[in-house]
Formats: sequence, C-alpha cells, structure tokens
Amino acid sequence: MSWFERPALRSPFAAAPGMDAPADDGAGGPLRILTVCTGNICRSAWAHHVLQARLDAALGADVVEVSSAGTGPNQALAVPEELLTLAPDAGVRAALAAHRPRRLTARVLAGQDLVLTATEAHRDAVVREAPAALRRSATLLDAGALLADPDAVAPGGGGRALVAALEAARREGRGLDAGRRGLFPAGRRAADLADPFRGPAEGYTEMTRALEPALAAVEAAVVRAVEPAR
Repeated sequence: MSWFERPALRSPFAAAPGMDAPADDGAGGPLRILTVCTGNICRSAWAHHVLQARLDAALGADVVEVSSAGTGPNQALAVPEELLTLAPDAGVRAALAAHRPRRLTARVLAGQDLVLTATEAHRDAVVREAPAALRRSATLLDAGALLADPDAVAPGGGGRALVAALEAARREGRGLDAGRRGLFPAGRRAADLADPFRGPAEGYTEMTRALEPALAAVEAAVVRAVEPAR
C-alpha cells in the first residue's frame, strides 16, 4: 500500500472543547471551506485554489476563505506540472505552484463551515478527527449534486444555510450514492473522485472535468449563502 492510499489514523492533536464548532456562529469573519484528499497536491489543491479564485471574483476578497489538507501528505511533493498546465488563469496557476501540502488534523478542521472531500473514505477520516463535522461535510461530487439547486440555500444564511441545504437534499435522496449501492467495484462509490496522481496526463484533465459541475454548484450556493449578508 503506497503512502497516498493508506487510510489516515486519528490525529494526535486532540480536539479541544468547541473545536468542532463551525466558524459561522454569528461572530462575523469569513465563511470557511476546507477541501480534503490524500496528498493535498491534486484533487483538494485544485478545488481549493479554483474555488477560492471564483469566490473572490464573485464576492470580493476575504469574504470566503478556502483552504485544503490531506490525510497522508508528503511534504516533499508539490502540485504536479500536469495540473499546473490546466490552470484556468495565471493567478490560479501561481497559487497552485506556491501550494504546499498540509496534514488534516482536528485543529485544521476547527471552525470550518463546510468540508468537501475527494472520497467517502476521506469524509470518514474527517469525521474521525472531528465527529461534529459529519453534518457539514460531503464529498466534492456529492456536494455538487446536493447543492445543484442554489435556491434551496437560504439567502444570506451563511454556513448554517449551506448545511441545512445539504441535509434537506440528503433527506430527499439527491445524493449521488442514493439507491446505487452495488453498482461500483468494491471500495468505489459514485461520489468518489478518482486520484490522477502519478497517472497519465489525461487523468488530470478528467479529474478537473469531473470536478467542474460540482465546483460551479458549490460556488453558486456559497454566493447565495453569503452575498445578501454583505
């Protein structure tokens, strides 16, 4: 089993009281979104910097803070050149080039309003670190399906409105894995985003294409959740 396949153990950094609470507690400050994969140099890094650039363009700087982490990062690695060449503009490319992976811990999860993971296994790792994050977490692809209707998000409701929309959509069975058990190979879920790391260049292109509808849906939902409150 390679470093980028190994499931994460619970972090030694135990969550202090209140660390599982979201940032959107009425105290102001930016809405915070965390993206998570394994190495934090491909899937979560791309979602992190592309989503941050789009939300900055839509809402202005410092309104939403997007960050990322990995369940098993290798600090010696950087974002692959194959992914840098796919950056939509010079700003995102520069952000990806400067990106350095970091490990997912309870402290990283503290205060996050929304946690978006590459796979269900990564979501499981998030919940092991911060059990209260279950309600406000989803895989990236599942979030795209669950938040496909931005009108379901209460205008100006912030992080709480996003979580409420996720939960309502889950109750209605709009998640990608709803009713689709057994249709995928063992360990593979409809909501899982394939890892292109160390694969052919086409894999990176496919990863960004697969993410695009999800990132667009999350962007629209977040804008609705935040913009009227500005």
